[in-house]
Amino acid sequence: MGTHSDVVVIGGGINGVSIAFHLAKHKLKVTLVEKNFIASGPTGLSSAVIRQHYSNPVTIRMAHQSLKVWRNFADVIGGDPDFTRAGFIVGVVPTDLDSLKANIELQKAEGVKTRFVPLEEIPEIEPHVDTTGLGGAAYEPDSGYCDPAAAANGFAKAARALGVKICTGVKANGFKIETDKVVGVETDQGFIPTGAVVVACGPWTPILLNTIGVELPMITARVKTVLYRLPDDLDHHHVWADFANQVYFRPETGNLILVGSISPQEAEDQVADPDNYKETVGLDIVSEFAEQVVKRVPAMIGSHLVNSFAALYDITPDWHPVLDAVPGFESLFVCAGSSGHGFKLAPAVGAMMAHLVLHGKDPHDDINLFSFDRFDHGNFVRGQYEYSILG
Repeated sequence: MGTHSDVVVIGGGINGVSIAFHLAKHKLKVTLVEKNFIASGPTGLSSAVIRQHYSNPVTIRMAHQSLKVWRNFADVIGGDPDFTRAGFIVGVVPTDLDSLKANIELQKAEGVKTRFVPLEEIPEIEPHVDTTGLGGAAYEPDSGYCDPAAAANGFAKAARALGVKICTGVKANGFKIETDKVVGVETDQGFIPTGAVVVACGPWTPILLNTIGVELPMITARVKTVLYRLPDDLDHHHVWADFANQVYFRPETGNLILVGSISPQEAEDQVADPDNYKETVGLDIVSEFAEQVVKRVPAMIGSHLVNSFAALYDITPDWHPVLDAVPGFESLFVCAGSSGHGFKLAPAVGAMMAHLVLHGKDPHDDINLFSFDRFDHGNFVRGQYEYSILG
């Protein structure tokens, strides 16, 4: 299909294009293959929330560094991801207050602009909310959300400008292996010889790795999103993560509000074939999300349904990604299992994966937290909250 590449990246979602861009910055010859089009998978359906509220220093650093990119995308990458600085609020139940405050201190230590908001002060930031069931909140004024397709295509355009060959409509079917070294990628349009391969195709990653007998501990789950029109007299601004009602919501263009779940039960709706899953959302979910949002924002009682859809999460046992070389194979790397965190962390992930491909692993690298074999050894990435989906 083509001439030799230093690296082939498989997958045209936000992580794949970020990895390709960062590899090309190091003057490598890179080919990216995507079976459909850029952002055609989970990336294009992402809620694209940008937040820094995590429970361990590594992911906090990744989120903080990524936010710098999202806020300065035109200068750092090029293009416009339509970043909206809405501010992010996470409201917790009283029993989670100690964990919330501990996380805030961790985040501050890494340079995150965040603060604790006592219960009585929450309406000063978001006047429309009912604080029933909450014990307090954390507030990040600099966070917000993006247009996911615009962001992914911005990375792709920048990667092309650095010489990356992006092949859309090309499906990777497997690998050519010589003495445990990956020397090429087999596609439906021919063979691509290469010195290294990064598999970053989300829910399709385990399927591809299975062709060489590698089991990636990951499931694919169906996650639901609903869009409601805001009542005319309601002006909602912030991104919310509501622990009490286990939903998140954010503004959306056109006077809409986008709602999804932060319940770990999302992982129970598993999908066997990522190419064949139910993309529609039932009225039971539409009603459930509406009830949960109305509890927090009573004025939403006057809203109505505009749209709904289901997307896919690739979820690991600890809800954190695998960013590593594949054990037993030379020059084969994997970036998968984002578990709903993939979009917001993609700028940092791209830089970390490029460093891994170029230099291998150092014991002091942050990327070691996301090792392939950590589940075998019980080294799960743990957070302060029981809601692993939030990190």
